[in-house]
Amino acid sequence: MVPGTTKLIDVLNCPSLPSLPAVAVQLLELTGDPNVNMKDIAKLVSTDQGLSAKVLKTVNSSYYGLAKPCGSIDRALAFLGLNTVKSIVLGFSLVETTSNADDGVFDLGGHWRRAIMGATGARAVAKQLRLSDPDEVFTAALFQDMGMLASYIMLKEDYAKIINSVPHRKLCEAEQAALGFDHTEVGEMLGKMWKLPEELCIAIRFHHDPDKADQRYAEMVRAVALGVLAADAMSPDAPKSAIRKIERQAGDWFGSKHGLDVENLLEEIGESSKTLAKMFEQDIGDVPSAMTLMNEARDQGLEMQLSTQREAESLARESVTDGLTKIGNRKKFDAEMGAMFDEAVANSTPLSVLFFDADKFKIVNDTYGHAAGDVVLVELARRATEVVSSDGIVCRYGGEEFVVLLPNKGVIDAAMIAERVRYTIADKPFDTSSVDGVPDELPITVSIGVSGLDAGASDRLSTAKELLEEADKGVYAAKDAGRNNVQVWGRFTTGQSEPAPAQSSNQPANTSTPMPAERGNTLLLIEDDALAATLVMSLLKRSTVTEVEWVSTGDEAFEKINQVSQSGSNPYMSILCDLELPGKHGLEILKAAKGNRSLSEIPFLVLTADDSAETKQKVESLGAAGCISKGEFCKNLGVWVQRLADWGAIQRKAA
Repeated sequence: MVPGTTKLIDVLNCPSLPSLPAVAVQLLELTGDPNVNMKDIAKLVSTDQGLSAKVLKTVNSSYYGLAKPCGSIDRALAFLGLNTVKSIVLGFSLVETTSNADDGVFDLGGHWRRAIMGATGARAVAKQLRLSDPDEVFTAALFQDMGMLASYIMLKEDYAKIINSVPHRKLCEAEQAALGFDHTEVGEMLGKMWKLPEELCIAIRFHHDPDKADQRYAEMVRAVALGVLAADAMSPDAPKSAIRKIERQAGDWFGSKHGLDVENLLEEIGESSKTLAKMFEQDIGDVPSAMTLMNEARDQGLEMQLSTQREAESLARESVTDGLTKIGNRKKFDAEMGAMFDEAVANSTPLSVLFFDADKFKIVNDTYGHAAGDVVLVELARRATEVVSSDGIVCRYGGEEFVVLLPNKGVIDAAMIAERVRYTIADKPFDTSSVDGVPDELPITVSIGVSGLDAGASDRLSTAKELLEEADKGVYAAKDAGRNNVQVWGRFTTGQSEPAPAQSSNQPANTSTPMPAERGNTLLLIEDDALAATLVMSLLKRSTVTEVEWVSTGDEAFEKINQVSQSGSNPYMSILCDLELPGKHGLEILKAAKGNRSLSEIPFLVLTADDSAETKQKVESLGAAGCISKGEFCKNLGVWVQRLADWGAIQRKAA
């Protein structure tokens, strides 16, 4: 025989193994006869005056709630039936049988707490779900763990080590590992030795695994198991999830149609177990209120629901978030682009796209490694997101390519935002000091392509993909134009879908316009940066200013002022002049304009990279209408251009 089998036999043959009192044995024999005479049952129980008194006291307790007091076993049988009286007798017999096991090592108090609360719970489950006879279920639950007592009596400390090392739900597994058998097997064999009914023996054997029980007794075994789950849920160290486990298990075994009321079940266990413990003279400790347990379970359920929701949201965000830069990924962009395009077309609202990538990024990776490249990409995303802010969505398209979606923004507004992105990225070198073997700073620039639904004929686009392709072609045009610049659809095109040939000079296409005959209708733009000049002109064409004359050097500007002086006719409404210019300096241009009678009264706005107070004071002292840094001008390009337009309108009225 295997060692486990030998030990099981030893336990069952132990001379000190508890046995049922004679009255209980005879009662089981009598009740096994279907034709038993009730008077014989009453006579048998009455022969044991102590047991008889306990039975009557229990029958008359609130546990059974009789309308009238019952003074004899005969009347108890008549009022409550044979199974109820039998369950009470067997319960008291089991208490008497196990009383000698309390030696301070085995937790007999904990055993009875579990047995009594489990039995009242099983009875309540059977009543609620209208299953097997509730009192038969009660008895089965009361006897379910008697195999533990028998095992302890035989194995003492060796068994105590096992039961004290694991929670009860894992006890069978631990017993099998250490002994080769478990307490359910011992309990079943003991039940057969005591001649308990077969259904009780089956319930004892399978109360930890009801699905393996004989189908004839499945309802009883499952009711016992649910009662035990309810008792476990009322244990001080029970997890908060125990309540949900009862509901889930009841649904699995009996279906939702049975409608187990868990709160009512816990209330009945709490009240009934206290009464029964007092009858059995057992101390089961404090029993928590059903309301407290249910509130805790609801709180945990809500917490779990929120946690699950947060986890789902987190996973959803992760699926559309670029792992490196933490902005939207290609999947996010594709979804948003499609939805925004459809909405813009349906509602005839603006939509623009910026497409940009880092200039010569491959050199960064090849020279300094991908760690440095990653730092650059993260900072690119951060700066672009900071500029775009709530105006749109920045996504990483792939590699060093980024896209910006700008809902409700026309192409001119988009061009302004693009220039701010370009300027912000190029303005300060990127901090790469965190990467070993790399210079502390690297200068980074981007080339940006811009397109919008309003960048040309309204019927030129039929899909979101076409809009994106326009912006992508703008990136190539920006690269061809020398990088670190913005190219706007319509400016680098000839009305077709391909970029126009690159300009041979640093001036963009259509930058010079004829000088109008009407006085004060033209802005003189003196700027050596072709992109800045193009953006200003694009914006001015949308305002009250219809003509712009652009010159890119100080010498050319000086010549224009001389022409005005010689002709005596002033075609300009205002002058916007960069301070640092090839040839004549901006201050020289300012002095010449203010010294010219025809130009002295028109607004002269100065742009400078040096926005020190000293420079501003010097410029304003020479009569300039204002002095503003290029950074501020780019950030609020529309505001300043409109201000120039307003000045021009006022000047024309005055003229």
